[in-house]
Amino acid sequence: MARLTAVYPVSEEDTRALPVKALDPALAFYQKVFGFSVARRDASAALLSRDDVQIGLIVRGDHEPERAGSLAFEVDDLEAMHRELQLSGGQPGAFGVDAWADRSHRTFFVREDENGYCYCFYHPINERGE
Repeated sequence: MARLTAVYPVSEEDTRALPVKALDPALAFYQKVFGFSVARRDASAALLSRDDVQIGLIVRGDHEPERAGSLAFEVDDLEAMHRELQLSGGQPGAFGVDAWADRSHRTFFVREDENGYCYCFYHPINERGE
């Protein structure tokens, strides 16, 4: 099973307070599709955990999914994560290569439709191209 090793906002998202329209459907998605578990929850917010990563969700009545941003999850085994997401219904996209911070990364993306988020799963490519 692949491990999530880090999470980063792609633009200005707060990884500890991602706005969602409703908590229960969002929790169902992150648990079923991404394999997160609920670390803490109240009526309007939750903290989710998987491996070395935590993300927070917060209910916002004014959340506009068409304005939602993106997060990037660093993964120790990108192929295993892709297979896992295929099996869990995540519909991962094709593998690609993207560059940021003066480094190339092997990537694929998953779209979460209910709240509009796009997730990049990536693994840095080393000097040997692996």
